[in-house]
Amino acid sequence: MSNEKDEKKELEKIYNEIFRDAVIYEKQYPIQMVAATYMAIAMRLYKTHLTDDEYKKMIQTVMDTEVKPYEPNKKLN
Repeated sequence: MSNEKDEKKELEKIYNEIFRDAVIYEKQYPIQMVAATYMAIAMRLYKTHLTDDEYKKMIQTVMDTEVKPYEPNKKLN
């Protein structure tokens, strides 16, 4: 159980670090360019490290998952 907690904490940490970078990039580049770049990198990583079936399932999961917008002016931790 501790391992699961550690993984969740680690995932939250890397998510926040990368999201913070994205917010910095959006001040320098159009948001569509930033988002498309992150999506392209993610898809390339998945395509490299997953089987074809796993890749298709991951893409379907992404398509089926609802996300909430963030508040652009909210201070990040």
